[in-house]
Amino acid sequence: MASLGARLRRLRFVQLLSGAALGLALALSPAAAQDVPRNETLILDSTLERIATPENYNPFLPTTTLQGGLHQVAFESLFYLNLETGELQPWQAESYAFNETFDEVTIKLRDGVKWSDGVPFTADDVVFTLNMLKENSAQLGNWGGNASTWVEDVEALDPLTVRIALTATNPSFVVNTFGARVYWTNQIVPKHIWEGQDPATFTNYDPAQGWPVSTSPYQLVSANTQETIWDRRDGWWGAETGFAKLPAPKRVIFTSAGNEERRTAMLINNELDTAYAIGKSSFETVHQRNPKVVTWYPEMPYAYTDAGPRIIGFNNAIPPFDNALVRRAVSQAVNRDAIVDVAWEGMSRPIRFPAPTLAALAPFFEGTEDLFEQYPNTVYDVAASEALMTEAGYTKGGDGFWADASGNRLVLDLVARQTEADSAKAAPVVAELLRRAGFDTQFRLIDSAGFADQVFLGKASIWLAQINGGVNNPYPSFDMFHSRHAAEIGASATGSYSRFANAEYDAIVEEMGAMATDDPRFNEVVRAALAIWLEELPVAPTTDAALLASYNHTYWDNWPTSDNPYFQPCFWWASALVSIVAIEPAAE
Repeated sequence: MASLGARLRRLRFVQLLSGAALGLALALSPAAAQDVPRNETLILDSTLERIATPENYNPFLPTTTLQGGLHQVAFESLFYLNLETGELQPWQAESYAFNETFDEVTIKLRDGVKWSDGVPFTADDVVFTLNMLKENSAQLGNWGGNASTWVEDVEALDPLTVRIALTATNPSFVVNTFGARVYWTNQIVPKHIWEGQDPATFTNYDPAQGWPVSTSPYQLVSANTQETIWDRRDGWWGAETGFAKLPAPKRVIFTSAGNEERRTAMLINNELDTAYAIGKSSFETVHQRNPKVVTWYPEMPYAYTDAGPRIIGFNNAIPPFDNALVRRAVSQAVNRDAIVDVAWEGMSRPIRFPAPTLAALAPFFEGTEDLFEQYPNTVYDVAASEALMTEAGYTKGGDGFWADASGNRLVLDLVARQTEADSAKAAPVVAELLRRAGFDTQFRLIDSAGFADQVFLGKASIWLAQINGGVNNPYPSFDMFHSRHAAEIGASATGSYSRFANAEYDAIVEEMGAMATDDPRFNEVVRAALAIWLEELPVAPTTDAALLASYNHTYWDNWPTSDNPYFQPCFWWASALVSIVAIEPAAE
């Protein structure tokens, strides 16, 4: 049988001849040409149809593609939040301690951590990274905004100790900033590489110099728009210090599996070791033909409840969605049960606020049922939708579609990512429901790069997406709608990308962020924020994300599952490295 390396080279050659390869394969070092046996290679689904920025490894730019390996194996995090145990697992760091007022935190770094070029990882790197983010916050997306909002001052007390003075009390600062809580984490970059660079344009990519330099056990050796290849560094600090064993996979490949049909075929043929979300029927087909492919639960509902619930997004900065009445009308024209049935094949459930249905979050919403009754935004009610549109000044024409006061028909262009299986299935359902309610709606399925261009820059008015907020504290979910995330049309927004702005809401969210969750007033503040949020409805929550990610035991064992729940099973998150280090070769 031909080696994996030989088969991959033949595949790329065929792709280039056929025009299927959209980008030029970039050989980064002689290691890329080395053969690695299939049983020593871990192949992960990048979740993308193409990796839009294969020459960009700057984790702070809003346009950087993260899930093509960058935030899974290109960098490590100070800590990793384990959603299964609730523990904040130390990694590059060893510990942290707040002062009594929670407006200052001291982080102790782990001794022996080294960058891939052999330079020690120190407190100077942390200080440099946070100051760089503060000084360039407008260009550096979520983490620039986070640093400028919360970091008053940062200093190195010694090579392994960092003191961070905060602008206000924030007991959740460490887990929200450095904990790889869901999708993102504030990664630390090497001062000796980044100093003197413009972080708004620096790509952190120079194969001749071994960039990107990181503390990870893997080094980038090849990248193109279809895949990135990372080879194990046997001199990884984790193994040298005894912190962890050397990861078993000698090579990790993040490949663009594309759509659900291709993912299904690749799983059956053992061309993927884990795949991003596929549907219930697709999984059952895969498992029947390849019983070594499993998922989180062995039986229905199969899927893990992901921390990124689904929404209908609205651009609150432009008509018609600068009007909360229209946003609420659209929401009530959509039957969430239909989305659950079609997009999730019964595996998910409707939601009323954009936070996942997790036991850890439920107590914070106790005593708010009256607010959901006052604003039944997610109740399917076409008559209520019609009343809201009439109140907003719209009338239905003889063709049955809504028009504004000047007689101009309201036309909606709904966009969704084509590689998100649930979005691709939900888009025609949502469009049809809206048309039945009088909204002239068409939908478009576009690739991830096009979606980012449309949504981040404010070109789209309505879209289907996920939102990654809180998992053990509702504050991050509410904070996604703080006005600091808004931006002028044409500039990249952050947070929920809704461009929602409300000064009263901002003040309440800021108060929430400065409180411990066990503060007797915490739920009172949550209620106050929720009341404004429900009335304004900057986005329309739809369903939980029941992501049926699959894991293949043909070559690798010790995947996280409900029977082996040592960590969350989300290989597209920034916390994926924890499981990559833990998996083991399958028994012969």
